[in-house]
Amino acid sequence: MEERNLRNDLNVAGLSQTAGGEFHRVSIDGMAKVNGNLDCTSVNVNGTLKMHGALSAESATINGMCTLNGPLTSSRVRVDGLTTINGDLRSPELEVNGKCTVRGRVDGERIDIGGVIDIEGDVQCESLNVQGNIKISGFLNAGTVEIRLHTSSSAKEIGGERIDIRRKEQTGFWKSIGLGGTPSFMTSLIEGDEIVLEDTEAELVRGSKIHIGRGCNIRMIEYSGELVVDPDAKVGSSQRI
Repeated sequence: MEERNLRNDLNVAGLSQTAGGEFHRVSIDGMAKVNGNLDCTSVNVNGTLKMHGALSAESATINGMCTLNGPLTSSRVRVDGLTTINGDLRSPELEVNGKCTVRGRVDGERIDIGGVIDIEGDVQCESLNVQGNIKISGFLNAGTVEIRLHTSSSAKEIGGERIDIRRKEQTGFWKSIGLGGTPSFMTSLIEGDEIVLEDTEAELVRGSKIHIGRGCNIRMIEYSGELVVDPDAKVGSSQRI
């Protein structure tokens, strides 16, 4: 960290192209193209950044548009604008209030989604909190998962200790845009210790304490402790294991 503080800053206000390098603070208010790796203490994108290389930073804040053709590694990532990462994303703290596409895997500790995120790979984290929209084409493995459904979200499979997926009545932004269909979640497998579900469609739900709420369509349930099924839910079969 001290070594990074001694580096020069990189400020782009107009149109600029660079080969990358090592910097202290990077600020993009104009349009920047980086052909190479970028290592810095902080990066703030209020304009447009297009990179062909890896981005490593203590903190990364995207308010404008950012396209990374390479991996992103940062202690803190916040996306309020539009970001596409053609690679893996590794960050202990990830917050998305805008729109983010990751064409790789995501590794973190705490992930908070208030906007929209589309992840093509697997997700590994301690906690996932979704108040927006999420699509995971791979596997989700987390300690705790809390998803409040505004539109249609999905994951290939989910594994965790505590999994809570429920509908949140549309208000404000989500009600105004009217996109993504009715609140729903689709997956093939949900496995955890404590599971609470609403408006969820799954092939198999396996756990200890399971509550299947309104709007669910579950083909098979395997439970070792307690099972509660709402009258407004469809369950093909269930068995104690």
